[in-house]
Amino acid sequence: MIMTVLGPVDPDQLGFTLPHEHIMVDFAGAATAGPHRYDRDEVVRTMEPHLRSAADAGVRSFVDCSPMYLARDPVVLRELARRTGVHIVTNTGQYKEPYLPEETFALSADALADQWIAEWTDGIESTDVRPGFIKTAVNPVPLAETQQKIITAAALTSIATGMTIGTHTCRGVPALQILKLLDHHGVAPGKWIFIHAHQESDIGLLKLVARSGCWIELDGIGAATDESILSSLLQLLDAGFESQIMLSHDAGWYSVGEPGGGDVKPYTYLSTRFIPLLRDFGLSQASIHALTVTNPARAFTIDPV
Repeated sequence: MIMTVLGPVDPDQLGFTLPHEHIMVDFAGAATAGPHRYDRDEVVRTMEPHLRSAADAGVRSFVDCSPMYLARDPVVLRELARRTGVHIVTNTGQYKEPYLPEETFALSADALADQWIAEWTDGIESTDVRPGFIKTAVNPVPLAETQQKIITAAALTSIATGMTIGTHTCRGVPALQILKLLDHHGVAPGKWIFIHAHQESDIGLLKLVARSGCWIELDGIGAATDESILSSLLQLLDAGFESQIMLSHDAGWYSVGEPGGGDVKPYTYLSTRFIPLLRDFGLSQASIHALTVTNPARAFTIDPV
C-alpha cells in the first residue's frame, strides 16, 4: 500500500506523482517552529490553487517532504487532500543540524526510532494521519555523528514499519556512506531514496551510487536546471537506470514568517515544460510513464512486515 494523509491507497491508484515537493516550510529552528507561527486557513487558501493547478496538469499524487520541526503539518495536508482530491503523502523522521531539537542529540537511535514508529502506529501529533515514508537529511560531506545516528534510527524504523527512507543528500560520497550504514542494519538499497541526486555533478559517481539499486531522485526541475538535469537524466537512462529514477521540482515552499508565504513556486513545470522536452529528445511514453508513475509507486510502497 501507499499511506496517504487520508489513509492507505493501492499503489496502482497513485498515478502521476511528484515525489519531492513542499507545501510549507519554516526554518526558524526546532525550538521555535510550530503551528502558532502561521494561520492554517491562510496556508490552505494560498496553497490550494497551486495544488489544483498541478492536478489540472495531470498530477495525481504529491509527496510532501517537510519533516517535523520544519512545518510538517498533518492538519493542513489532510485538508488540502480533501479539497483537491490529490493523494498527499507525508513523513516521519528528522532533518539535520541546526534544525534538530536538543533532545535528538541526547537520545539513542533506538529511542528516536521508537518515536517515529509511534507516529506510524498511532498517528502524527494527536491526529490519525500516518506517515508514508521516513525523511532524513545529511550534509554533502562525510556523515557527522548525529547524522549517522539519525540514519540508524531511520533504518530501525524502516525495518519495523516497511516504510522507505528518503535522505536529503546532494552528493555521492555521503550517499555511499548512507548505503553502507543501511546495509549494516539490514535495509536494502531499494528502500532508500537519494534525494537531490541532481546536485552530484560527477556522473561517474552518480552511476556508482545508482548501481547499488537505490532510488535516484532528480528533484530540482525548473527553467534554470533544464540543461544540467536533462544531461544527467539522459546519461543515467543510457546506462540502464530507468527503473530507479524519479523526477520532481522541490517547489511550493509557503515560507512561514513571510507575508502571504512569500514567493510560492508552482508545481507544474515538470508536466508542462520538462516532459515535452523529454519527448523532443526521443523519450518514449513508456519511459516517461516509468519515471513519473511506475517508479514513484514502487518507491513509496510500504512492504508488509
